[in-house]
Amino acid sequence: MTDERRDDEIIGRALSRAIETIEVNQTPYERSRVASAPARRSIFTWSHLGFAVVGILLAVGLGSWLTGPNESQPGVAASPTPAAAGSVPQPSASAVAVQVPNVPTWVYFPRDGLPPVGTFVSARQTDPTSRSARIGDRISALLFNARGQMPPGATNPAALIGTNAAGGSGQSSIATTVTTQGDVATVEFGLVPGWGVRGAAQSQALLQQLVYTITEEPGINRALITETGKAHAVIDQLVVDKPLSREDVSGYVAVKIGDTVNQDGPAGGHLSNSTSTDKLSDGLTRFVVTAQSAQAPRFWVQAAKRDDANTSTQSAGKYVLSVQVLGVEDKLGLETFDSSPLRGINASVSVATSTGLGVTTYELFVDDLRPWRVFTLSSPTRIVIDIGGAPRATSDSVAVYAPEAGQITGQSVAVSGTARAFEATVSWRIKDSAGRVVASGNTTASLGTSALWGTFQTAATIPASVSGNVTLEVYWASPRDGADMGLVAIPLTVR
Repeated sequence: MTDERRDDEIIGRALSRAIETIEVNQTPYERSRVASAPARRSIFTWSHLGFAVVGILLAVGLGSWLTGPNESQPGVAASPTPAAAGSVPQPSASAVAVQVPNVPTWVYFPRDGLPPVGTFVSARQTDPTSRSARIGDRISALLFNARGQMPPGATNPAALIGTNAAGGSGQSSIATTVTTQGDVATVEFGLVPGWGVRGAAQSQALLQQLVYTITEEPGINRALITETGKAHAVIDQLVVDKPLSREDVSGYVAVKIGDTVNQDGPAGGHLSNSTSTDKLSDGLTRFVVTAQSAQAPRFWVQAAKRDDANTSTQSAGKYVLSVQVLGVEDKLGLETFDSSPLRGINASVSVATSTGLGVTTYELFVDDLRPWRVFTLSSPTRIVIDIGGAPRATSDSVAVYAPEAGQITGQSVAVSGTARAFEATVSWRIKDSAGRVVASGNTTASLGTSALWGTFQTAATIPASVSGNVTLEVYWASPRDGADMGLVAIPLTVR
């Protein structure tokens, strides 16, 4: 006969000693039974509970060590190397999500044959106190956030950065570092595989977009774009080796700071009832002051650089056109065919100490110093300030509003615009695809050489034997040597 109870005690003690001497091979937490519900109920002993507690503590400790950055071991959310100020943050699948606020941010988009146009897009705001970070946030918005937020007719070549030429693949890697010194911001791009654009037009469009967007930062007037390991950048075939301002890339001829239109006396004799400026051209903004009387009052217009170092980006404008009109006029009008470059208008009324008359001052805040002109129109009497226009149709003394570049026309072409021409004589000529002059003529503007511009309109007749691609050139002849002055060339197609 056996004593079952005694045998059970002996076997239990033996098993206990065996368990105590076993070398335990711990199971990782994610594969342990603690991390998943048991398939069926089982007896849960104190030894099981002990192993479970040890497993949980080890898992928590290991997770804290992995996610808690320290001097010798960066965490999952940290970069292996310190991020430079203004670096464009790169999305990472393994990065821990950080709540970064989105704010409306003003950036620019290029257009075919026109200067860039600005608009607000939603962008992350990583550090609103750092100018380098603010510039980096704008660039990041162009790279990642601007899809679907572009103005009509605009493109976003910045979205191609980090792809193969012409967007052959998705963005691979972009490391962007921003530094500032004085009024210059240097942006270094680390690119894999490249800029993503191809050809002169795309390269120039990307350069315009970057320079305008970078210099949107108050106090920054020039942008130096470089590539990692180089002192310059090569965007396809376009070499960028110096800081550039908006005026350097806008496509317009240079305009001097301080240019002034000073109409000291009534301009009644210079009024034009021409309809040549009724149609606004692409890229042009028009500001109109309607006078109370039949004669245009005395007025002054001057361009100046803004000190924008302490202004917010919402009210930015690199330049200001200051318009002063003697007397308080009863109507202020703005006709715009384009949302660029005008960013804001400030109007105020004061009293001139010399005459005791009221003076109305309008400040027109603009993005860049593109060519601008002032002329007067009648019925009703208006002071008209036109800013910009199509770059290829705009020079320092001639602006053609019609026809537009690329227009298809017949044998008769309506030509209209404004000019400051010697003796008010505006000349035109038509050249065929071989560069031969096939037609030419002259017209008279409403006003000759003066601070104010004159308006003109005429019809250019093209011989019936000429068809296909032609070029319309509008200019005026220098009284000194007959050289072409203010020449603009507009491509057309005759059918």
